[in-house]
Amino acid sequence: MWCGAVWRLKVVDEHRAEYFIIMAWMLWNRRNLVRLNRPAQTLEYITRAAGNFLQDFLKAQEPVQVTRQAATVHHWCPPPHARFKANFDGAVFQSSNEAGIGVVIRDHRGEIIGSLSLHMPLPPTVAEVEALACCRAVLFAKELCLHEVLFEVDSQIVINALADGRAEQSTYGHIIVDILYEAAQLSFSEFVYFNCNCNRVADAMAKKAKPGLEFQVWLEDIPEEFVPLVLADIS
Repeated sequence: MWCGAVWRLKVVDEHRAEYFIIMAWMLWNRRNLVRLNRPAQTLEYITRAAGNFLQDFLKAQEPVQVTRQAATVHHWCPPPHARFKANFDGAVFQSSNEAGIGVVIRDHRGEIIGSLSLHMPLPPTVAEVEALACCRAVLFAKELCLHEVLFEVDSQIVINALADGRAEQSTYGHIIVDILYEAAQLSFSEFVYFNCNCNRVADAMAKKAKPGLEFQVWLEDIPEEFVPLVLADIS
């Protein structure tokens, strides 16, 4: 199966070894899930997912233009007065074939407007996890009746896709379309890439997602264990 998939993959020769490694890793994880009688993806799914994973990885290695401000700011900054900032992130739990999403929205004083943690089955690629997290952040802002929102994320792939449509032919292109559609209904919206140090709270919320607690929301609050991270951002 992997041999045929490697030769069908539209990448240059030097990437076929990487594809084989990714395929072997996914097959090994699938074998462990089957051995433990846990749900596992089909072999056809793994073939496709391995190719998407490699292509997303290669895209992430492409040089990107970063503004002077983005290069020098390494801590979370509050949004301007009367606007809100939504940080979001995704977490991958490869051993259980699951993923998590975390979103936290704060005002210009750094106070929590709302936060959420969402558990879900693992999508085909890491980039799709980040795209789903972005979509959920936009929907959450609308549910909280916020009108002017900055969306901040540490995934350059998603930011690029939103900026220039690079994901139109990808497996998550429809998610990008949904994000742009929902964001267009806000009075103001902007998607900004920042260093991962600015996204620690959302990252922790994503990792909190657990089976049995598929969707948790805190209004004007956040789980107590993450309060130190919030305070560190505004200190």
